[in-house]
Amino acid sequence: MKSSWTPSRDKRLLSLQAAGRTAAEIAKSMGISRNAIIGRSRRLRGIVYRSDIESWARANARRSQEAKKRMKARQKAQRQALRELTRAVRRGVPTGKAMARAHRAGALWRQIGHRFGISQQAAYEKAKVWTQRHRF
Repeated sequence: MKSSWTPSRDKRLLSLQAAGRTAAEIAKSMGISRNAIIGRSRRLRGIVYRSDIESWARANARRSQEAKKRMKARQKAQRQALRELTRAVRRGVPTGKAMARAHRAGALWRQIGHRFGISQQAAYEKAKVWTQRHRF
């Protein structure tokens, strides 16, 4: 993504700031938002506040925790889907149907294929063929 900040725009921003103009005034004259002016000004001067660093750390920690929760939930759903796949095949459910159900329940084609000793592509194709033959 290309920035709209060119060296000439940076010089203009710095000169307007040196002239004592407010961020709102500069923003209006340059046709961009006040927050864009403030952010660029801080980046040009290399200012990073301690509160910014702490805020980034908190946000990253929260995102990391949320991602771990989602990953655990996804893994649990995958394990359950694979267990159900095994049970269904033992009960006599057609393999393609059981594979399609397991995939809809969250199992990956790679995992499904591994259960049957085939590739993920072969598992996908088997489920696809069964689904196409049994559509209404």
